Amino acid sequence: MLKIKRNEPFRYTFKVPITGEFYLVKDGRRTPTGLMQIHNISPSGIAITTPLKLPLQKSTKIIVEFSLLANTEPLKIEGQLLHEKWIGTDHLYGLHLHTTKQDQDSIIRLVKQIAKNER
Repeated sequence: MLKIKRNEPFRYTFKVPITGEFYLVKDGRRTPTGLMQIHNISPSGIAITTPLKLPLQKSTKIIVEFSLLANTEPLKIEGQLLHEKWIGTDHLYGLHLHTTKQDQDSIIRLVKQIAKNER
C-alpha cells in the first residue's frame, strides 16, 4: 500500500486561470495595480501570467491579491518573483509566497472545494 505524506507540498493547476491583481513594492514605493492570471497554486507558491515585464530582483516584493472562489474574501499575500518565461505575448512568472499557516490552510481548503466542484 502506498503511504501518503500529509505534509508533502502539492500544486493545483486550474482548468481556467483565475484572474487576480498585483503590485510591486521597492524602496517603499508602490507601483500601480496590474492584472494577472493564476495558472497553478501551492500553499507557498503560484504561477502567473501577465503582459507586463516585471523585474526579477531580490529587493522587489510582489503583493498578490486574488479570490480562488467567487464571493470569498480575497487573499492578499506578499511574495518574491523567482523566474520568468515567455508564453506567447505574456510573461509567465513563478512566485514564492510568504504565506502564514492560516494562508496555507485557506489555500488548501479553497483548492479542495474547487477540485470537488470541477468533478
